[in-house]
Amino acid sequence: MIKGALHSAPSRLIFIAVTLFFFSACKKQKEGSNISGPATPNFITEHMENAMLDYEWFSAKVATEMKVKGENRSFKTNLRMRKDSIIWMSISPALGIEVARVIITPDSVKVLDKWNDQYFIGDHSFIEDKLNMSLEFAMLQDLAIGNPMLYDKQEKFKGNKDNDGYVLTSKSKAKVRKAAGMRMSKKNMEGMEDTLIMDINERKYDRVMDRYEEDDEVLILKRYWLKADNFKVLRTIITDLSNLRSVEADYGNFDMVQGQIIPHNMTYRITDTEQEAFFSMEYSKVKLNEPSTFPFSIPEKFKPMN
Repeated sequence: MIKGALHSAPSRLIFIAVTLFFFSACKKQKEGSNISGPATPNFITEHMENAMLDYEWFSAKVATEMKVKGENRSFKTNLRMRKDSIIWMSISPALGIEVARVIITPDSVKVLDKWNDQYFIGDHSFIEDKLNMSLEFAMLQDLAIGNPMLYDKQEKFKGNKDNDGYVLTSKSKAKVRKAAGMRMSKKNMEGMEDTLIMDINERKYDRVMDRYEEDDEVLILKRYWLKADNFKVLRTIITDLSNLRSVEADYGNFDMVQGQIIPHNMTYRITDTEQEAFFSMEYSKVKLNEPSTFPFSIPEKFKPMN
């Protein structure tokens, strides 16, 4: 039987706090000259790595709209980060009154729920259990700045060209591709169509899971679409066969901030066997490499979250 679907619904506050980092992108893109080169993995990955945002400090104002289970929500966030160290958020609804404050580090999560006078301090498992999703700290930071998520320099990829530039695809095993419904042809290499997972052949899926279930890396298929003139990521689709989930991120209209190209708007979609969640984000007042503070204090009247 197909397995791995989500069964638990996170609290609204925690869901907002965590999924906020799964987005970022753009304003007006600077024109550049196209980089002409072969569609080889080495050529593509070298230029993509050179195009990644290089920073120590990052801050921005973020306006977010989301649709989850038929509910539409909008809120604003003050986002601050220090690379490889901390993510800090102050979350407010449209009226501008802070309702939550969140800190995520590589090994801890802190949440201040001002709406319900509650707090949480612990490790990532608190949210991972609710979302049925691994929270790798580096992945969250990459998502927040538009770098290719889950990219591993040691991983093997296949390269291809499309109308906008280049495409990198995980060099996955044929059985895994077929189980995910990814078809390969010269015109459509590695199933480059704009589709998510969910086209599952149950019999093939069961065989793949029996063989590769202990090797999670084999069961995660990655696709990156890159713009030819700057090698910034335009789209990412991550297909997680072990959890029957796909994540799609679309970026556009990049702008130059302190000499680096940064996205200011993005759409983001999570699809599994039970539901689909959609998010749209817009960044403003983006700053790089200006040291920030990360205030977080718990009032005496606040109670621990259950």
